Amino acid sequence: MERNFKYRSEIQELPLIRQDLSGLAAVGDIPESELRQIIVIIEELFSNIIRFAFKDSREHLIEIQLRKVDSAIVIAIIDDGIPFNPLDYNPAPVSDPATSDTRGMGITLVKTFSDAIEYRRSDNRNHLEITKTIKSKPNTEE
Repeated sequence: MERNFKYRSEIQELPLIRQDLSGLAAVGDIPESELRQIIVIIEELFSNIIRFAFKDSREHLIEIQLRKVDSAIVIAIIDDGIPFNPLDYNPAPVSDPATSDTRGMGITLVKTFSDAIEYRRSDNRNHLEITKTIKSKPNTEE
């Protein structure tokens, strides 16, 4: 399985992303619970790119690539925003999410749900690759 998508740098693209990813459970043999984690990873990173990566008001394209490698889904997210390595971002621990500043919680979720994250800057673009191992079998009961 391999899928490639391009989205405009607009928060209104999130429903389209959810729609595009919702069909992966059947195609990629991914259980719903783990597909939800993949969607959270992509939505969090996409929304962070929208909010923080661009210093102008021009439309930018954000590429999202997914491929299955053995028992893992590899997610590549590529953008032409300012350099940002989420591996270098370590927010302070949150003791009470209801009263704390929520900055950094999305990246914490991404790190929690991921098995490996790699970042590189190449050709003035951020290349983020996230590996999510599929640990359970899809529910095939009818």
